[in-house]
Amino acid sequence: MYSCDDLIAERLGQKLEEKGKSTINLAKWMGHPFSEGYPEAEAFYLELEGAVISQICDELENSSQKDKQVVVDTTGSLIYLEKKLLNRLRNLTLTVQLKLPEEKHEQLFEAYLLDPKPVIWGGEYLPREGESSQNALGRCYRELLSFRNERYGLLADCVLDYSFHHCAKTGVEELLELVKNNYKMKP
Repeated sequence: MYSCDDLIAERLGQKLEEKGKSTINLAKWMGHPFSEGYPEAEAFYLELEGAVISQICDELENSSQKDKQVVVDTTGSLIYLEKKLLNRLRNLTLTVQLKLPEEKHEQLFEAYLLDPKPVIWGGEYLPREGESSQNALGRCYRELLSFRNERYGLLADCVLDYSFHHCAKTGVEELLELVKNNYKMKP
């Protein structure tokens, strides 16, 4: 299994050393879209993510066990990578979207506030005149989730309900079995 978040954190190395290599510390390093230095952190993160996906593609292309099933746990920002790289990954893997129902957006935003994750906003943080940073963050976060759901839907070969991801009994084997049972070729 490849965890893109972990591989990106490894590559960030020195920048995370003083904060510790965890998703929470990765989120602290990146900051919020209104934080000083966020645009540079976002660009650097996407550069690292592109390098990680490219490395994974290289390994999959050069693997002597091409029939072996493997999971590539990508980030929510995968959709912002170059189309050529996305197509390369899609040619090597079956892309599965864990679709988040709209009624879960508020719950996910509350979880984001309690346990921050690094988020690439990709230009989707657009505060309105007179809107507080917190209100803008909430509104734009929900809009970002809708935007990503739509974009991932365009990439996905298979769509599964997001609840799968939050079930304690599910792991890699269960994911592969669920995909096998639910996968239908796109028209």
